[in-house]
Amino acid sequence: MSTLSEQALLISGPIGVGKTSIAETISALLQADHVPHTFIDLDALTYTYPRSASDPFNSTLALESLASIWAHCRKRGSKNLVIARVIESASDVADITKATGISRPILCRLTASDQTLIKRIRNRNTGANITWQESRSLQLSTAMKDDEIEDLCVATEGRSMIEIATEIRQFVTWSQEQ
Repeated sequence: MSTLSEQALLISGPIGVGKTSIAETISALLQADHVPHTFIDLDALTYTYPRSASDPFNSTLALESLASIWAHCRKRGSKNLVIARVIESASDVADITKATGISRPILCRLTASDQTLIKRIRNRNTGANITWQESRSLQLSTAMKDDEIEDLCVATEGRSMIEIATEIRQFVTWSQEQ
Protein backbone atom coordinates (compact mmCIF):
# COMPACT_ATOMS: atom_id res chain seq x y z
CA MET A 1 0.00 0.00 0.00
CA SER A 2 1.51 3.26 -1.17
CA THR A 3 1.48 6.45 0.80
CA LEU A 4 1.56 9.84 -0.87
CA SER A 5 5.02 10.42 0.50
CA GLU A 6 6.63 7.43 -1.23
CA GLN A 7 8.70 7.98 -4.36
CA ALA A 8 10.23 5.64 -6.93
CA LEU A 9 12.97 6.52 -9.40
CA LEU A 10 13.53 4.11 -12.27
CA ILE A 11 16.95 4.36 -13.91
CA SER A 12 16.77 2.88 -17.40
CA GLY A 13 18.77 2.74 -20.58
CA PRO A 14 20.50 0.24 -22.83
CA ILE A 15 23.04 -2.31 -21.67
CA GLY A 16 26.32 -0.60 -20.79
CA VAL A 17 24.94 2.89 -20.26
CA GLY A 18 25.63 2.86 -16.51
CA LYS A 19 22.24 2.22 -14.90
CA THR A 20 23.55 0.33 -11.89
CA SER A 21 26.53 2.62 -11.31
CA ILE A 22 24.40 5.76 -11.45
CA ALA A 23 21.67 4.25 -9.24
CA GLU A 24 24.34 3.22 -6.69
CA THR A 25 25.73 6.77 -6.75
CA ILE A 26 22.26 8.25 -6.21
CA SER A 27 21.83 5.84 -3.31
CA ALA A 28 25.11 7.03 -1.77
CA LEU A 29 24.05 10.67 -2.11
CA LEU A 30 20.69 9.94 -0.50
CA GLN A 31 22.36 8.06 2.34
CA ALA A 32 24.77 10.95 2.95
CA ASP A 33 21.74 13.23 3.33
CA HIS A 34 19.90 10.71 5.56
CA VAL A 35 17.08 10.19 3.06
CA PRO A 36 15.33 6.87 3.80
CA HIS A 37 15.55 4.78 0.64
CA THR A 38 16.19 1.39 -0.92
CA PHE A 39 18.30 0.70 -4.00
CA ILE A 40 17.46 -2.40 -6.05
CA ASP A 41 19.22 -3.58 -9.19
CA LEU A 42 16.14 -5.28 -10.64
CA ASP A 43 18.20 -7.04 -13.31
CA ALA A 44 20.14 -8.82 -10.54
CA LEU A 45 16.89 -10.41 -9.36
CA THR A 46 16.52 -12.20 -12.71
CA TYR A 47 19.68 -14.34 -12.62
CA THR A 48 17.98 -17.73 -12.42
CA TYR A 49 18.23 -20.64 -14.82
CA PRO A 50 16.26 -22.18 -16.44
CA ARG A 51 14.16 -19.40 -17.87
CA SER A 52 10.73 -19.80 -19.35
CA ALA A 53 10.40 -19.40 -23.11
CA SER A 54 7.45 -17.09 -22.46
CA ASP A 55 9.54 -14.94 -20.06
CA PRO A 56 13.13 -14.99 -21.39
CA PHE A 57 14.24 -12.06 -19.20
CA ASN A 58 12.66 -13.47 -15.99
CA SER A 59 10.57 -10.34 -15.56
CA THR A 60 7.90 -12.15 -13.57
CA LEU A 61 10.49 -13.41 -11.08
CA ALA A 62 11.99 -9.93 -10.79
CA LEU A 63 8.61 -8.30 -10.14
CA GLU A 64 7.57 -10.93 -7.56
CA SER A 65 10.91 -10.45 -5.79
CA LEU A 66 10.59 -6.67 -5.97
CA ALA A 67 7.15 -6.76 -4.33
CA SER A 68 8.48 -8.86 -1.48
CA ILE A 69 11.69 -6.90 -0.95
CA TRP A 70 9.90 -3.53 -1.08
CA ALA A 71 7.33 -4.71 1.49
CA HIS A 72 10.14 -5.62 3.89
CA CYS A 73 12.05 -2.38 3.28
CA ARG A 74 8.91 -0.30 3.73
CA LYS A 75 8.33 -1.95 7.15
CA ARG A 76 11.82 -0.82 8.11
CA GLY A 77 11.17 2.82 7.23
CA SER A 78 12.18 3.12 3.60
CA LYS A 79 10.18 5.81 1.79
CA ASN A 80 12.01 6.08 -1.52
CA LEU A 81 12.93 3.44 -4.05
CA VAL A 82 15.73 3.63 -6.62
CA ILE A 83 15.58 0.89 -9.26
CA ALA A 84 18.07 0.12 -12.02
CA ARG A 85 16.43 -1.81 -14.88
CA VAL A 86 16.00 -1.84 -18.63
CA ILE A 87 12.54 -0.32 -19.11
CA GLU A 88 11.35 -0.91 -22.65
CA SER A 89 7.71 0.15 -22.49
CA ALA A 90 5.04 1.91 -20.49
CA SER A 91 3.77 -1.53 -19.49
CA ASP A 92 7.13 -2.18 -17.76
CA VAL A 93 6.54 0.95 -15.67
CA ALA A 94 2.98 -0.20 -14.93
CA ASP A 95 4.28 -3.59 -13.79
CA ILE A 96 6.73 -1.93 -11.37
CA THR A 97 3.93 0.35 -10.14
CA LYS A 98 1.77 -2.68 -9.45
CA ALA A 99 4.59 -4.55 -7.68
CA THR A 100 5.52 -1.63 -5.41
CA GLY A 101 2.23 0.19 -4.97
CA ILE A 102 4.01 3.47 -5.71
CA SER A 103 1.58 5.21 -8.01
CA ARG A 104 3.76 7.53 -10.09
CA PRO A 105 7.38 6.44 -10.47
CA ILE A 106 9.75 8.77 -12.28
CA LEU A 107 11.49 7.19 -15.26
CA CYS A 108 14.96 8.43 -16.14
CA ARG A 109 16.60 7.18 -19.34
CA LEU A 110 20.38 7.33 -19.54
CA THR A 111 22.00 7.74 -22.95
CA ALA A 112 25.40 7.27 -24.59
CA SER A 113 26.64 6.94 -28.15
CA ASP A 114 26.73 3.51 -29.76
CA GLN A 115 30.54 3.56 -29.65
CA THR A 116 30.54 4.33 -25.94
CA LEU A 117 28.01 1.58 -25.19
CA ILE A 118 30.12 -1.01 -27.04
CA LYS A 119 33.31 0.17 -25.32
CA ARG A 120 31.71 -0.02 -21.87
CA ILE A 121 30.32 -3.51 -22.53
CA ARG A 122 33.74 -4.73 -23.71
CA ASN A 123 35.49 -3.16 -20.72
CA ARG A 124 33.29 -4.90 -18.18
CA ASN A 125 32.57 -8.25 -19.85
CA THR A 126 34.64 -11.12 -21.12
CA GLY A 127 31.86 -13.72 -21.19
CA ALA A 128 30.47 -15.72 -24.04
CA ASN A 129 27.40 -13.49 -24.43
CA ILE A 130 29.27 -10.26 -25.16
CA THR A 131 28.17 -10.25 -28.82
CA TRP A 132 24.54 -10.62 -27.76
CA GLN A 133 24.93 -7.80 -25.21
CA GLU A 134 26.43 -5.47 -27.81
CA SER A 135 23.67 -6.19 -30.30
CA ARG A 136 20.93 -5.92 -27.68
CA SER A 137 22.34 -2.64 -26.35
CA LEU A 138 22.24 -1.00 -29.78
CA GLN A 139 18.73 -2.35 -30.37
CA LEU A 140 17.54 -0.96 -27.03
CA SER A 141 19.21 2.39 -27.61
CA THR A 142 17.37 2.87 -30.91
CA ALA A 143 14.02 1.66 -29.54
CA MET A 144 14.23 3.87 -26.46
CA LYS A 145 15.01 6.96 -28.56
CA ASP A 146 11.94 6.24 -30.67
CA ASP A 147 9.56 5.48 -27.78
CA GLU A 148 10.41 8.43 -25.48
CA ILE A 149 8.42 7.20 -22.47
CA GLU A 150 10.80 8.71 -19.92
CA ASP A 151 10.21 11.70 -17.67
CA LEU A 152 13.87 12.69 -17.82
CA CYS A 153 16.65 11.88 -20.31
CA VAL A 154 20.27 12.28 -19.19
CA ALA A 155 23.42 11.94 -21.29
CA THR A 156 26.27 10.07 -19.61
CA GLU A 157 29.20 10.66 -21.95
CA GLY A 158 32.07 12.77 -20.70
CA ARG A 159 30.46 13.27 -17.30
CA SER A 160 31.29 11.92 -13.86
CA MET A 161 28.89 9.62 -12.03
CA ILE A 162 28.52 12.23 -9.28
CA GLU A 163 27.56 14.92 -11.81
CA ILE A 164 24.97 12.66 -13.47
CA ALA A 165 23.57 11.38 -10.18
CA THR A 166 23.30 14.90 -8.77
CA GLU A 167 21.35 16.08 -11.82
CA ILE A 168 18.92 13.17 -11.58
CA ARG A 169 18.58 13.43 -7.80
CA GLN A 170 17.54 17.07 -8.06
CA PHE A 171 14.72 16.15 -10.46
CA VAL A 172 13.00 14.05 -7.79
CA THR A 173 11.07 15.21 -4.71
CA TRP A 174 12.33 12.73 -2.13
CA SER A 175 10.35 11.82 0.97
CA GLN A 176 12.27 12.87 4.05
CA GLU A 177 9.91 11.20 6.54
CA GLN A 178 11.46 8.58 8.80
